[in-house]
Amino acid sequence: RVRTALAKAIDRKAIVEAVYAGAGTVAGSVVPPAQLGAVTDAGIDYDPDGAKKLLKEAGHENGLKISLWAMPVSRPYNPNAKRMAEMIQADWAKVGVHSEIVSFEWGEYLKRTAAGEQDTFLLGGSSDNGDPDNMLSYLLSCDGVKGGSNRSRWCDKDFEKLLDEGRVAADPKERAAIYGKAQAILKAEVPVAPIAHSMVAIPIRKSVLNYVLDPFGRQNFAAVDMAE
Repeated sequence: RVRTALAKAIDRKAIVEAVYAGAGTVAGSVVPPAQLGAVTDAGIDYDPDGAKKLLKEAGHENGLKISLWAMPVSRPYNPNAKRMAEMIQADWAKVGVHSEIVSFEWGEYLKRTAAGEQDTFLLGGSSDNGDPDNMLSYLLSCDGVKGGSNRSRWCDKDFEKLLDEGRVAADPKERAAIYGKAQAILKAEVPVAPIAHSMVAIPIRKSVLNYVLDPFGRQNFAAVDMAE
């Protein structure tokens, strides 16, 4: 109830407009919308009254104090984590949740969040291979808790079973259905609150030819040339 309340208290549409300057979309899942089996509804639409009700049911009617960790760097998936954290902090304050924004040097931030020192934190990623298992397993698998990539430290056996099934299934329709079920568990349990999928832009001189933006965040100059 507390996780759902925290998620529902966040005005994600406002964040997309302010932090991404409209160059993004409200996320329905940690799985990017172009990938197999991605869902469009995270079940956490902005609902401060609903958030207050859930907090009351969970015994936090008189307030809740937590830390909110914000990355110290700009990333392709989050251009301004400090601003995002400030907006979330303000949203939470409206429902009686008092949060302290915490940050560290980037390497220290990653080390400490991997160790689970935070209450809540901002982080994201870009898919390495375009497969839904990539983000789901890295961010939320039980093995990821041990390895440090699952910084939410949430481990669910039913979710893990679906990840295993999805890796070995060959039929795309079957895989899509499996990952749909996995995301339904995320919708119910809310270990993460997906905020936004960014639209990445790279400035290029007119003299640069044949440059193609890589969907996996890499830089491929194999076909690049310069106009004379």
